[in-house]
Amino acid sequence: MPQPYKVFTIYAREDAPYLEELRGQLRPLEIGGRIKVWSDREINPGVDWEQEIVQHLDTADIILILVSAAYYNSVYIHEKEIKYALARHEKGEAKVLPIIVRPVDFSDDPIISRLQVLPTDGKPVTDRRQWPERDDAWVDVVAGIKRTINLLLEAENRRVQEAREVVLATERREQEALLAVAQAAERQRLALEQQKEATARAEKAERERVKNEQLAAAQEVDRLRLAAQRKEEKRAKNERAMAENRIQKTPVANSQPQDPASKDASRLPPARYAFLIGGGVLILLALWLALDFFKEKEEPQPGARTLSPSSLPENVGVQVKKSGLVMVAVEGGTFNMGSPKNEKGRFDNECQHTVTVGPFNIGKYEVTQADWRNIMGNDPSNFKNCDDCPVEQVSWDDVQAFLKKLNAKYPGKNYRLPTEEEWEYAARGGTKSEGYQYAGSNTLGDVAWYDKNADSKTHPVGSKSPNELGLHDISGNVWEWCQDSWKPYPGCSGNAKGGDRVFRGGSWGSVPQHCRVAYRYNYSPAYRYFSMGFRLARSF
Repeated sequence: MPQPYKVFTIYAREDAPYLEELRGQLRPLEIGGRIKVWSDREINPGVDWEQEIVQHLDTADIILILVSAAYYNSVYIHEKEIKYALARHEKGEAKVLPIIVRPVDFSDDPIISRLQVLPTDGKPVTDRRQWPERDDAWVDVVAGIKRTINLLLEAENRRVQEAREVVLATERREQEALLAVAQAAERQRLALEQQKEATARAEKAERERVKNEQLAAAQEVDRLRLAAQRKEEKRAKNERAMAENRIQKTPVANSQPQDPASKDASRLPPARYAFLIGGGVLILLALWLALDFFKEKEEPQPGARTLSPSSLPENVGVQVKKSGLVMVAVEGGTFNMGSPKNEKGRFDNECQHTVTVGPFNIGKYEVTQADWRNIMGNDPSNFKNCDDCPVEQVSWDDVQAFLKKLNAKYPGKNYRLPTEEEWEYAARGGTKSEGYQYAGSNTLGDVAWYDKNADSKTHPVGSKSPNELGLHDISGNVWEWCQDSWKPYPGCSGNAKGGDRVFRGGSWGSVPQHCRVAYRYNYSPAYRYFSMGFRLARSF
């Protein structure tokens, strides 16, 4: 049986009675083992309650928010619980479900207004005009929670199926790899056997050749010796005949008969002539065989290969096409910062006011992963292996460390983050502004990667159309940190938050309302998320 989904409830103390009503309605789901509900009322005395809350928030599958005026008056809820819950929701680790228990206008709430609320159409549970019986409202809420549970179960089943398919695919690849290795080994074995057979045949042929050459040399020696012997016998026979003729012609009275051997005493016998000639032939044959042997040793063996520079692999580099250090000069001017009251999707913190900025330089692109790695030697991004994609998952504090190293490497450049006024002035197109709602267009998809087209990830910078100043991705792709601390605009209510820093522009996961050039938000300077990046600026 699958484990029950953990349900965490966020509520104000004034709404505790509604929590009890909700828990009663959810009791059948608990009995059925589908959910396990937890609230801070279950914390035992003497336990660190904040640590308990964080622990259960961190493991919850569904986070229910009881929304009322009391909810908005709770500082702890908004400073701690809501931020933590929203971060887990945006990461896809949990589902946040607001439940409107008492009438309240939540349309300006940047968090609740973009979530699916319960009951249907956000009709408050206590509104008798909409729900004559309050239990009908709770039944509607439970139905919405059931739908979420079913979605979680379907997603979990998909993950299990995908994991199973990955395992099967891995096993198939391993089997194919083992088969390929076995086939390669078999081919190598056959090749070695064929090579051995060829070598044996070559050695046998060589032995036959040497044997035949030796036999032919011996036969040639015998032929030369026999020819020399016959020639010597013929010469001796001729000399004897000549000697006999001379004896016959010489008168007896004038000379004594001479012994032919005495005349030819200085000549070598025929057998010695044959021995000398045969020895010379053998020496010449030995020299020829030796030269032929050494010539064979110097020649490459059959199948041998030599390497040349052209056969060695070449080094292939990766060229980064775009860089966040490319700057665009922006002419100073005066503009209306914020949004008019009739702008669709505006928030109350965007009070329009007149601002004058001086000339400055700003990055044509967001700082990329390659830029960050070249300066910091690492890549903190969640979506890695994309040099042209914007670096993300960097806090405001991380960016300050980057700027320190960047300015040390390029003295005198004085790179920095843009001020909030500079950022919005540049986003609107400066003196070339055509009054678009987004940076460069009123059609968001033309200029930005956002939740409808980004496929839940960042994309290479500069792949969407630029704004009037030639700046890319000011709307969408990643949120961009500004230098400023958070403070309310002139004419707007609220307090300055000196610890929080401003970020602008929306990201790959943002709805269109948050990609407007007028939208502003803030977080702690230590906050990191895989939709947080930045753009460089320099004083003119």
